[in-house]
Amino acid sequence: MNFPDMVLGENGLLIELRCYNTFNEQLFADITDYLNKHLSEWKTNGSIPVADAVSIFNLIDDLAGGNRFLSEKTALRVEDAALEIQDIISELEP
Repeated sequence: MNFPDMVLGENGLLIELRCYNTFNEQLFADITDYLNKHLSEWKTNGSIPVADAVSIFNLIDDLAGGNRFLSEKTALRVEDAALEIQDIISELEP
């Protein structure tokens, strides 16, 4: 599964979160693995491919935005996930 599909595809993390109010831990682990795997490449190139960048923006925006239908436990996990993604991306800073 490519990165945009992991995030916004039919069975992507954000679709499961929006439609089923569930946070898929395995899919999130795949997403963070992908980000960590490509981080040095992106830093060296000085850019992130557009499809990946758009997916990252959507991911952070939706995770940080929360959802009033989530259980308290899931809402806390989503909040932690947003911070985790932001921490990974902040490693791109010089």
